[in-house]
Amino acid sequence: MEFNHTNPQSDRAGISSSETAMLEALIPGYALFSRFLLSYLQIDLTVYLQQLVVLVVFGAAIKYTVGYISDFVKEYLVSTAEIRLDDETFNYFMYWISRQPHMRRTNRFVAGVKSNGYCSESEDSDDDDNPDKDAGEWDEPGSTEGVSFDEYWAKVISRDKYKPLRFTPSQGRHIFWYKNRPLMLERRHQTSSHRYVLNNERLYLSCLGRDASILRTVLNEAQQAYVQRDGNRTIIYRGHRYYSGGSWNWTRCMARSPRPLSTVVLDPEQKQDFIDDIKEYLHPRTRRWYSNRGIPYRRGYLLHGPPGTGKTSLCFAAAGLFGLKLYLLNLNSRALDEDSLASLFSELPNRCIVLLEDVDTAGITQTRGKTIADVKPKDDEGEEGDIEEIPEEAVDAVVVDEVASTAKPDGITLSGLLNVIDGVAASEGRILVMTSNHPEKLDAALLRPGRVDLSIAFGYTSQEAIEELFTSIYMAMDGDSPRTSAAQRLSNEHAKLKIAGVSIPNGHKRTKSQELLEKAKSEEKAHQSYLKELRLRINILAKEFASIVPPDEFTAAEIQGYLLNHKSTPEAAIKGAGTWVHALREKKKAREEKNV
Repeated sequence: MEFNHTNPQSDRAGISSSETAMLEALIPGYALFSRFLLSYLQIDLTVYLQQLVVLVVFGAAIKYTVGYISDFVKEYLVSTAEIRLDDETFNYFMYWISRQPHMRRTNRFVAGVKSNGYCSESEDSDDDDNPDKDAGEWDEPGSTEGVSFDEYWAKVISRDKYKPLRFTPSQGRHIFWYKNRPLMLERRHQTSSHRYVLNNERLYLSCLGRDASILRTVLNEAQQAYVQRDGNRTIIYRGHRYYSGGSWNWTRCMARSPRPLSTVVLDPEQKQDFIDDIKEYLHPRTRRWYSNRGIPYRRGYLLHGPPGTGKTSLCFAAAGLFGLKLYLLNLNSRALDEDSLASLFSELPNRCIVLLEDVDTAGITQTRGKTIADVKPKDDEGEEGDIEEIPEEAVDAVVVDEVASTAKPDGITLSGLLNVIDGVAASEGRILVMTSNHPEKLDAALLRPGRVDLSIAFGYTSQEAIEELFTSIYMAMDGDSPRTSAAQRLSNEHAKLKIAGVSIPNGHKRTKSQELLEKAKSEEKAHQSYLKELRLRINILAKEFASIVPPDEFTAAEIQGYLLNHKSTPEAAIKGAGTWVHALREKKKAREEKNV
């Protein structure tokens, strides 16, 4: 029997073997697939080849046309705002959109206990710093009467077990309406080989039309909502990097209620000089004065003294008084190099306070030792001699001691710090505050005018400061006894009756209002009388306490720590003050003997 080795597809359709080979090259697996269809399904693929080619061409044309139209629409008919993860606007928008009504109806979202689920600051961290967040149900007069600590604490612990869930849009595209206009949000993840990458996600907010004002309105509203949440609290940032080898950035860590300047124990004249100097620096005429004379617009302060004397507290109180953001930076980190330090300072806003704590412990302020000529001079016989120590004025540059250079192999140097705070490319407008427990260890180059313009010495508490501290601890404050206005109590009472389904006649409403107002007036009168008597009594007790505690011997932190052990019993604090003074003296004496 004679076999025909000619391809049946080629015989039927008149396609030569060379054409079949060409199709095989263009469409890998074509010969096998066509043979399979012909053998098992009796379908000759070559009969429909022209139709298939037309279909493929048509599909490619449709794909190209749709892509071209899509690109044309995006380029000329759509406005888009790009929001990057490493920018604070990302937090603004995610905070805002997580509270929009449409987020409750979407079926694609990211659930988390933080506002956005990233390494940046979360809303919950700020709420944890709010001491009044748990006091809402206890604000009513008489609400705490008969309530034991165990009962109150059981409710607090039970509530703290459940953190509020935050819902944000998931990856992909989301369409929502804003002011009767459709907007599209695209959340896109950027892949990377790094495990932790700061800029690995971006948001694209789009609207129809060439006018992008609606997008700016959305972002401005998001920023306002985010900022209004903070109120008058002081925002604190710290220099941080998310992973080893990554870049350093300012990360918001908390928002705290401003500290009254009166709570800082310091000589009133020094305190007022510090505040007046900041006011003069922040005045617009001062900036113009600096600019007209070509002087860099910067201001530096050094707060020095023993630990616990209130240096950081004064800086924090000043930030709250002027409504400035506070930026904290730890110079002890060996991972912080000069380039990272320069990058952090370049990102500072025009008006802020930068706090460098304990600069004397950073290992960079004592790098100017003896001036050593790093040469080996030859003696008369032509042999190399010992290293020669020469006067500092005889050389152009100061060479670092071997000990100092090896003490801090990584991190920043003194020259690097000086260039950042007072170099040609140093940022302007910021207020730099450095604290130190041992100012005598600081290099003179760091303390010269232009880098440190005002130095404030913090010492041990004087007799007046002891009295002031005692008074601030025991004097009644507005937040110590929660009080509710008569109008608020009336509103709360009516709300409770309304929930219970009880109708309130107008006559009864007026009678109830009159009763509450009269009761409020009586309570206010009694409260003012109580405050007057308490103020007189506390002033007498403060003088008695100051007569027992010796002045210029203890820090404000030490005295405050003792008084907090008797925060509700000033008489007990006075009674045990003598014993406490003796014990603390013995403790300090033993510590000094141990150090010697």
